[in-house]
Amino acid sequence: MPPSSPRSADLVEALNRRFATIAGWSYDHRWIVLGMTLAVIAGALTLAGRAQIDNSYEAYFDPSDTTYRAYEQYREDFGSDEISYVLYDAPDYEHGPWNLEVMGKIAQLTDALIDEVPFVYDVKSLVNAELIEGVPDGIEIRDLEEDFPATQEALLALRERYLAKATIVGGLLSEDAGHGALIIEMDRSSTDPLDILRADPELGDATENLYPYVTDRIIEEILARPEYAGIRFYHSGDVPLNAIYGRLIEQETPVLNAITAGVIALILLICFRSVVGTLAPIVVVQLSVLCVVAMMVVIGWKLDMSFASAPTLLTAIGVAHAVHILSEFRGKLDELGERRAALVETIRLVGTPCLLTSVTTAVGFGAMSFVPIKSIAHMGAYSAFGVLVAFVLSLTLLMALLSFGRERPQPRSTAPREVLKPFLQRVADFDIRHRVPILAGAALLFVACAVGMTQLIVDSNWLDDFSDDVPLKAVTERVDSVMGGTTNLIYLFDAGEEDGIKDPAVLREIERVEQFALAEFPNVRKAYSLVEILKDLNQAFHGGDPAYYKIPESRELVAQYLLLYETSGGEEAEKLVSSDYRRASLELRLALGPTSETYDLEAAIAKELEANPVEASTIELTGIGALWLKLMDYIVSSQIQGFLLAFTAISLMMIAAFRSMKTGLISMVPNLAPVLVALGGMGWFGVYLDYAKISIAAVAIGIAVDDTIHLVSRFRHEFQESGNYEQALRDALLDVGRALVITSTALVCGFLVLLLSVLDSEAIHGLVLAATIIVALIADFLLMPALVLTFHPFGPEGERTQTPSMLKEAA
Repeated sequence: MPPSSPRSADLVEALNRRFATIAGWSYDHRWIVLGMTLAVIAGALTLAGRAQIDNSYEAYFDPSDTTYRAYEQYREDFGSDEISYVLYDAPDYEHGPWNLEVMGKIAQLTDALIDEVPFVYDVKSLVNAELIEGVPDGIEIRDLEEDFPATQEALLALRERYLAKATIVGGLLSEDAGHGALIIEMDRSSTDPLDILRADPELGDATENLYPYVTDRIIEEILARPEYAGIRFYHSGDVPLNAIYGRLIEQETPVLNAITAGVIALILLICFRSVVGTLAPIVVVQLSVLCVVAMMVVIGWKLDMSFASAPTLLTAIGVAHAVHILSEFRGKLDELGERRAALVETIRLVGTPCLLTSVTTAVGFGAMSFVPIKSIAHMGAYSAFGVLVAFVLSLTLLMALLSFGRERPQPRSTAPREVLKPFLQRVADFDIRHRVPILAGAALLFVACAVGMTQLIVDSNWLDDFSDDVPLKAVTERVDSVMGGTTNLIYLFDAGEEDGIKDPAVLREIERVEQFALAEFPNVRKAYSLVEILKDLNQAFHGGDPAYYKIPESRELVAQYLLLYETSGGEEAEKLVSSDYRRASLELRLALGPTSETYDLEAAIAKELEANPVEASTIELTGIGALWLKLMDYIVSSQIQGFLLAFTAISLMMIAAFRSMKTGLISMVPNLAPVLVALGGMGWFGVYLDYAKISIAAVAIGIAVDDTIHLVSRFRHEFQESGNYEQALRDALLDVGRALVITSTALVCGFLVLLLSVLDSEAIHGLVLAATIIVALIADFLLMPALVLTFHPFGPEGERTQTPSMLKEAA
């Protein structure tokens, strides 16, 4: 394939002329451009003000997903499985939770939570827990609320009877009776439609008026009341965890975005020493971020977990165009001495490469829009949109802003061009002298990273998302260490017919799974099922004899016990079985930890059921824990799918852009380096690949290819001018290299801002992305030149052509 063709050259020249025309128009009509920008800002701000936070499971799963549909079906039958779990102790009181005064306060607290907290279905505590006991005529179901003890001695006498109840111990009461708990059950889920999540319809969609935020806030306010002084509360569970995560995203995003903008502005000020040159790029990228939020509102998307790093990402990336434009503009202004002419000539030279880098970066992000995890797919789409918006604004708004200033700035002997010149010359000399060792070293690095990738662990632990500076992390760990079980795994048993659950054979299958999980996995802290209630009923009916703590022997006896239970006022069973007694749930409460532990539990149960299949029922896995397991499967497929799509699409674009298979493929090799180092390094250092890092490969290649495009295109252009690869390398590095150093510095510093986040997941994400940018720059400065010098993709030396290259530019 020839290095160029008249037809392609004409196309590029047409693009260059069009870009130059846009730059000139933006200069001549700068007040119109600024006025239009203000209108866009006003509209975008109005829309952005309606943005909503969503860190629910709906943010991850498409409504058509089978696992998600099964979860929704479970909710239709059994209600929400989201809870707030309040562990408490009373160290200053004798007998702790069983102190008469403390129990009275818990009774008061239970009523307050039921009456005052929005979206509460029920609150279970030691005060209203069902105590099933046998009486001469059958059974009696009592609770402390209806028959509160008059003396401390009477309460202590009841303590032993409560400690003997498996339905209570481990959930509402610790085995040593030193801790009690309140389980606040919700009648809402974070996946519900917005219109039923508002606490007060008149207050609109303000965060603190929505579930779970308003629910969490009011619970905390009630627990902090002075009447409960002397009782220490530890509040965790789905509600506070979801709420704190959403609040942190809402609070941190604008702060980190502002810090990122400030850091990048400082870098630009140091490099270009111009107020306009410093502020203009920041205005452009911040407006891009604002447009992204407005776009999400228009489409109906919410600010989910994946959005946390998006503004910082877009701010860091969006400034790259500005750096290349400013770098070229400074030289042209010094050369031409007229601001309009300098802007027009600058965009004529860099417009096409900036277009290509924008499209390739957008493709890298856009590849993620095809992954099955909804929040990641959305991130890919809106990030691609943001990159393209930044490009358009760079050709219009940036031109208008750069039109202000002196025509001929004072010479600066310490400009980046002069400061970096010796360094870039040494880089070129090193490449020329050591191209073979560079290639050998790169090959060894690739092998080491490939080995590291085999050690990569796909896992997640929501607690690890929070730094130790978030108090809820320690609270959750304490809750789970004492009793708790702040997450769950639910098995749904379907007997296939009405009243089928009453069959002892079905009940024994539920019991078998339950006992297996409790015996084999320490992270299973508690199990809730109809079986426990029936065994308790059977024991109570036989005078409390422990030998009868077992499933009744006949279907008729089960039916009689359940009828007796209902007529005696029992209510707990209705949450564990469908109204027609066809389906029953087994809820395993798990300590919040690595998802791999839940996966191991599910795999072990599946293996047990494969060896000893159930016959009287069918089993389906559901609940929040099941959603996390499905998410792990998606992470593996999405990482592979996203990267392959991005790599393939960008490779084809590079081949088409350079009109050469050889040049296109060689230019892609350096872009593998940051991906391999990122994933391989995570494998070697034991960093989990989780939902927060799923986009790393696709994003890394989308960003890294930008520098490659600018450097390869300039390298190729200089070779066409000189016909000598070594001279072309020196000329290309001395010209485009300074802009690459500045953009990489800005990107690295922008990503490192995420280290300030109290979400460790975001901090690690920022660190990994910063490392990929450093590796990408090193690969472009060392590996790419070594490949070009070795394989001569631009043609044989000694040949010169006057045909302009497709990507002629000065970075």
